[in-house]
Amino acid sequence: MAKMTIDFWRDDYSDQACIEYSYVPEGKRRTLVLQSGQQEAIQTDTVADDLKPSHLQVYALTNNGVVSLDMWQFPLGPPHALPVVGAQVSVLQERMVAAGTVTYSDATVDSGSAPLDMYSRPCPQDVGKPEAKEDRQGFV
Repeated sequence: MAKMTIDFWRDDYSDQACIEYSYVPEGKRRTLVLQSGQQEAIQTDTVADDLKPSHLQVYALTNNGVVSLDMWQFPLGPPHALPVVGAQVSVLQERMVAAGTVTYSDATVDSGSAPLDMYSRPCPQDVGKPEAKEDRQGFV
C-alpha cells in the first residue's frame, strides 16, 4: 500500500473544523477533524499501490461553524505524469478562500483555490444528529 499525507491547516481556529476528502480516482471518503483551538493536523492515509492518485476531491469543508465549501477538486487540469503523494488544504477564513496544494512523486507541486461560503455545513460525522439537520441558511 502506498502512503499519502494530507495536511489540514487554518488561520482561525476558534471552533471545530472538518474536511471530507478522497484521492481521485479512488473515491474512498475520509474525514479529518480539527478541534477548537487546534490549528493543524496531518494525517497519513494508505491507497492501493496501483491507484496513482491525480487530484484531491473535497466533498465538504467547514470551519468554526461560520464558513464552508463543498465539491471542490484540485488542481485543475489533466493528471500529472506521476502520482500525488501529499496534499495540503489551508482554510484562510479571513480572506474567504480555501487553498490546496498537491505534491507529486517527482516533487513537482500544483495548486488550486476555491471561495468559501458564508455559512456552515455539517461535518460528515455530525450528519444525522438533530443539530445537523438544518439547511444551509440555518432553518430546520
